[in-house]
Amino acid sequence: MNVEVKTLVIDWKSLRKLGWPYSRAHTHRLMAREIPDPKHRPKGLEEHRMIPNPDPFPQCYKLVNHRNAHPMWRVREVLAYFEAHGFAVSQDWQ
Repeated sequence: MNVEVKTLVIDWKSLRKLGWPYSRAHTHRLMAREIPDPKHRPKGLEEHRMIPNPDPFPQCYKLVNHRNAHPMWRVREVLAYFEAHGFAVSQDWQ
């Protein structure tokens, strides 16, 4: 019996092996639902105007309900994001 195991989720290290060029902090900024409006410049103590993120990176999930659990991403969503943005995917990530 020849069974092929396919990876459904990846962690941070596997995301980097895929060819993800950004840091953890910037990755979480890209996942945000809202971003500061680039056309609005606050004056003084005025707050940034927030707009919906037009192109968010796929949301990460935790497999267990613990604050120190590792973030995981669905491989299918990450590969679709890579393809849409022209990132080269490394073949030795598994």
